[in-house]
Amino acid sequence: MHAPAALTHRPLADADIPAVCRFPRTAEELYFLFPRAVWPLTPDQVRASLALRRDPTVAVLDGRPVGYANFATFEDGRTANIGNVSVDPSLRRRGIAEYLVRAMIDRALVHHGLPEVTLYCFNTNTPALLLYAKLGMAPVSLEGRVTPWGEPIALFKLRLDRRSWASRPTRAA
Repeated sequence: MHAPAALTHRPLADADIPAVCRFPRTAEELYFLFPRAVWPLTPDQVRASLALRRDPTVAVLDGRPVGYANFATFEDGRTANIGNVSVDPSLRRRGIAEYLVRAMIDRALVHHGLPEVTLYCFNTNTPALLLYAKLGMAPVSLEGRVTPWGEPIALFKLRLDRRSWASRPTRAA
């Protein structure tokens, strides 16, 4: 799936935060997008998370934010972990997440020159796992968790190194 032609990305602006808060539709979805947040997602929670995050980025379509991601962790010269990947629910399955994750991978591996980038994804998010595999990310570990509603769930850690990304024919975001 290809992203809409007019899709761009830029740093998150404070004015974008209310739109980002509307991306998760339910408490369960919020857990998968922002595991430490409390339903409903509020601008204050997003702003507070920014103190712990790096490179908050929005995908923009027709002048409005339609996707969001950041680096949940960042170690200069070593690695970055992509976090909070989320897309406007009315625009899902249209390539926005792929575009945004590509942009974040490029930011980590090309712009920051890191040797690797990682991310975490729950086993129940099959579309995301397939997307990450398509982009060359491979599972490196698996840990068990328990959801806030008491169900066991698996959390995959996926990794992509700079050499693998640079050798892919469709790496530009």
